[in-house]
Amino acid sequence: MTKESGAVLNRKGSDRITRRHPWIFKGHLSTLPLSKPGDLIPLFNNRSQTVAWGFWSPGALCVRVLSFAPQRPNLKALLTSRLEKSLALRKRWIAERQAFRLIHSESDELPGLIVDIYGPVASIQLLSAGWYRHREVVLDSLLDLIPLQAVVLKNDVRYIEQEGIPRENRLLWGELPSSGNVDIMLGNVTERVYPLAGQKTGLYLDVRSFPSLFREVACGAHVLDCFSFQGHFGLHALHWGAHSVVAVEQSEEALQVYKENLTLNKFSPDAVDFRHNNAFDELRKIEQEHSLFDVIIMDPPPFSPGKAQIESARRGYKELALRAYRLLRPSGVLLYLCCSHAFSRDMLAEVLQDAAHDLQQRVRLIREGQQPEDHPVSLEIPETHYLKGFLLEVEK
Repeated sequence: MTKESGAVLNRKGSDRITRRHPWIFKGHLSTLPLSKPGDLIPLFNNRSQTVAWGFWSPGALCVRVLSFAPQRPNLKALLTSRLEKSLALRKRWIAERQAFRLIHSESDELPGLIVDIYGPVASIQLLSAGWYRHREVVLDSLLDLIPLQAVVLKNDVRYIEQEGIPRENRLLWGELPSSGNVDIMLGNVTERVYPLAGQKTGLYLDVRSFPSLFREVACGAHVLDCFSFQGHFGLHALHWGAHSVVAVEQSEEALQVYKENLTLNKFSPDAVDFRHNNAFDELRKIEQEHSLFDVIIMDPPPFSPGKAQIESARRGYKELALRAYRLLRPSGVLLYLCCSHAFSRDMLAEVLQDAAHDLQQRVRLIREGQQPEDHPVSLEIPETHYLKGFLLEVEK
């Protein structure tokens, strides 16, 4: 193995490897490799010693480390071992396994790979050139591990072109149900998944436990569900006896599935007041209607995918908090989620307190949640801790 076939780490890069962080950027390298996108390459320290192996990519995040050992890994054996370990973790900690995340990328030592299970269907994301090139190895390893009827590729994600691979949603193996969908239990309700449509891999599995935070106050409540997607929060509110639900969602496709979910769970089609609109715009309209709610859910997208967007994100999160506080009845509760790893728990708490101070209201933290066990956090990789949520009681 010649040095030219790998990359040489600078001091910052070597320190990153010592801390077992799997993301290596071009600024962490003193010499770039003569490699093709998707090549499995060695990483050398300044003494020409091999210290790690990873997939080479053409973007700024140029190496995703798979092994922190000098020996070249056997990709099939490595993948099989880590799939087995990940499944064992889920069997230990997840009681309901009809729908769950089997591989959570960096947290399961397979950076750039996502595998979600929806009953008999696996939905996967191959987010690096390396995994895309070796997709048959991924497929074979997955089929060796668990019985499946179909495996779909959901690679219609932002920035994927930087890896030199196409944005695409397609069937990789097997046959989907003739209906094109799978119905699964998620928490206390049934939800419909269209594996080749929808956002992410089909559902947002990471928020499945959050509705339980407001269960005690749902019965008889008037609920506002912002960024509702396909209705996970609103369906649970109805299941627990909510009087009414207003659902605000910009995706018409998601609202259509929400309506199908109402039928699946035997709720009236009129149980939800659907508002197809941008949440910021619709909240202004609702405020003009002088409507008040007992429970409000705010589950916005990540306003700060990186540190450069933190200040703009702070403004967006605060505006949502201000509008939510104004729309709550006295002693109403706000469930506020943030899914940006760059926007920390303490930043979110500060924003929520600042908004309450501006309105001269008092808020108390009742409960707190984070991503579930099948989305584990790796302490060596702070970016894997991304989802946080507060249940607040608001005094006016």
